Amino acid sequence: MATATEGQSGSRIEQLAKPKRVPPEFLEDRRSVYWVDYVPPRPGPNGQTEIIATPRVQELARHRPPSKHWMGDRITPMWPVSDEAKNAPTTERIMLLSRHKTFYDHKLERSPYMSVSDSAKRATPSQRLEQLAVPKQRQDRFGIYETEWGQYNPVSPAAMKASHTERIESLAQSKGYHKNFQDERSIQWTVGNSALNAIATLRMQQLARPRSRTMIRDDYDPYRISPSAKRARCTPRIDELCVPLPRKVRQKKVV
Repeated sequence: MATATEGQSGSRIEQLAKPKRVPPEFLEDRRSVYWVDYVPPRPGPNGQTEIIATPRVQELARHRPPSKHWMGDRITPMWPVSDEAKNAPTTERIMLLSRHKTFYDHKLERSPYMSVSDSAKRATPSQRLEQLAVPKQRQDRFGIYETEWGQYNPVSPAAMKASHTERIESLAQSKGYHKNFQDERSIQWTVGNSALNAIATLRMQQLARPRSRTMIRDDYDPYRISPSAKRARCTPRIDELCVPLPRKVRQKKVV
């Protein structure tokens, strides 16, 4: 039993260790982005391209057959009505729907002027309505310390008589200026003698000089390659970087 089990397990392991087969439609890395996934159909011996469609495509390409109850267009919009249709009995629902709308169902717009009924005139409000009808009392009409409208929040006497600590007094002091702080400079000031007698360097004079008209070239070609660039030699490091990676180099297949 042990030998049989080992043999079965060994065959199972060998079966799982086998590499996965490559599907027939698998394509290796493309050498160009313009390659197609499949070979397009080519013309046959008679010069015409024959495309073989699947049964499903042929079924979908067929036109939809007309229904057996389909009837063509009528010759004229007027046709005789049969006696059965004339004498057909109708239900109560159809009779109700066939009736026209009466004018009594329509309600005119209400007038902005209305008369108050006698019962509304003689009505007495409840205690809750009288309580809600009383205007809100405001303690201070022009108060500024209000959380909401009409709710005055005065300062308590304990807060008025409170004394602060030394820490609060130190935090309440304003922050002083830095020792190197300088006020804003005046709009007009005198220029020093060192700035008036300064001599510009040769490079400053060269940059300050306007561009001469003789330096402008109308026949300048930005695509022209200089002879020195044509005779340039690349360094060994550039040659090394230009070589493709060995793992991406593959031999061309000979068909």
